[in-house]
Parts: sequence; structure tokens; C-alpha cells
Amino acid sequence: MISETTRQTIYPPHFPLQPQFVDVLGQRIAYFDEGTGSKPILLLHGNPVSAYVYARLIQRLAPDFRCIAPDLLGFGLSDKPAQEADYSLPRHIALITEFVRLLDLQDIALVVHDWGGPIGLGTAVQEKERYTHLIILNTLTEPVMRLAPVYKLPFHLLARTPRLAAYLIRQKGLFQKMGVAVMDEADQQVYFRANPTPETRAGIAAFPKMIPHHAHHPTTPVWRDILAQVEAWDIPALVMFSDHDSVFRAEEGERLARRLVQARFQRIAGPKHFLQYQAPEELAVEIKQFLRESHR
Repeated sequence: MISETTRQTIYPPHFPLQPQFVDVLGQRIAYFDEGTGSKPILLLHGNPVSAYVYARLIQRLAPDFRCIAPDLLGFGLSDKPAQEADYSLPRHIALITEFVRLLDLQDIALVVHDWGGPIGLGTAVQEKERYTHLIILNTLTEPVMRLAPVYKLPFHLLARTPRLAAYLIRQKGLFQKMGVAVMDEADQQVYFRANPTPETRAGIAAFPKMIPHHAHHPTTPVWRDILAQVEAWDIPALVMFSDHDSVFRAEEGERLARRLVQARFQRIAGPKHFLQYQAPEELAVEIKQFLRESHR
């Protein structure tokens, strides 16, 4: 379980957002719940970060909306089972689905990024009546993910050598260090403090193994079904991809937007993978305009 000391020391001094906690399917899930607006915005993060990655965006949206951002299982201040087998796409979806039910969220604008995409969209298609808008940031867009050439060799090497993967990702924290390298040092430390030991990095290590990189991967049919439902769903969607992400390229986001029933694509110039961190003001402006123009 999470100690009080950990809760108090993970964030920088004077960090304005206050984490809350709820028990979800036997796991303690931490989350931010900021703002007094009647319209809830649910923000879901990916790997290897936490809800903290949305802090800058939340502070810009909270004056007008209620912003709810949970730490996924294994991240931030949420519980961290030590076995990678405790993490899967269906498991994450089940936890967030129950989280939404426990908070009784309705009329939701959903913001997803990275692994928050499959998790959040997988949650939304189960209870479509709760959701009014989709805002999709740099995430998986195809049933089978096409790895960029620069990642193919290291990914396949790690996939075929689980001991090496465990050593680099869990023992040495390599994925953490590489993943948040674009951030300020103080913000990087938030993630290092949240997952400081090999035992606490199981969730981080599990996600790369969940990537649907071939047709017979266990994640592929789950994600294919979610995508098919999203593409047939008549819901306003805003797809925003940054133009310097080497993992999820802007062209992929543009193709996804064309497949959705009613979607607009916006290319965000400048940021790399974490556009909500590097361009929060631009994203806030786009989100506010989108929600005003497509009010439901």
C-alpha cells in the first residue's frame, strides 16, 4: 500500500493539485479531481508517466470544467502489484470502467494519450451513454501497430530476451529515463519517485509487452474490436497529434480522424510525444473551442 510519506513527497513543493483516492476492484486508485464546472473531462495517461503529466493542462481547463485524471494501476500514487501478469489491457479497462461508475460520471469529454487511448476508448465503448466527446492525443491508431524503423530492432530484441528486458526496464529504469527525458528535471523526479524500485515498475514493464505488433498478439483482437466500435460511433471527436513524435506520427492521427464518423484533425507543431506537457496552452484553447462548437 501507499505510505503517507510517499503521498507527501512524490510531488514538488507547493504543487497545487491534491490527489484523492478510491478503492476500485480491490485496488487503491489515486486521482486528481479539480475544477467546479458541470462538464467533466476525464483525462487518461500512458506509459511511463501518471496523471501528473496532465497537470499543466488541468490548471488551464479547471476554471471552466471539472477535470478528473486517475493514475493507472501501477503508476503515480495508485497501487502497484509487483507481478506483470496483473496488468493487461482488459484489466486496465475494467478498472477505469469501474472508476467512472464509482464517481458516477456522466456527460464526459474523454481525453486520451498513449496507452490511455486503448484503455479510455475501450472503457467508453462499453457505456457510450456516459460520453459526449472524444479528444484523442498521440496514441495507437491501427489494430496492428507499425513500429517506426528506429524502434524495430530494440523492440524485437527485448521481446525475445525477457531477462534483458527485465534488467533494463525494471532493474535499471531505462524506459522511465528515456520516456521522460524531454521534461524538466523536477518533473522527471516525480515519475522516478513514483516507481523507485524494480518491484514498483511492473506496470511500466508490462505495457511494451502489450503492444499489438503482429496479428496474433493477444492485445490485437481486443484493440481491433475497440477501434471498430469507435470508428462506427457517431460522437464528436478531436484528434490532435504532435509533429515531432517518433512513436505516434501525425500522419497516423490524420488517417484515424478520416475514419471516424465526425472528427476534426489538428496537428500540433513543436512538441514530441508529451504534447499535453509541452503545449498545454494550445491544447487547452483547442479543447475549449471544440467543446463549445460541438456542445451535446
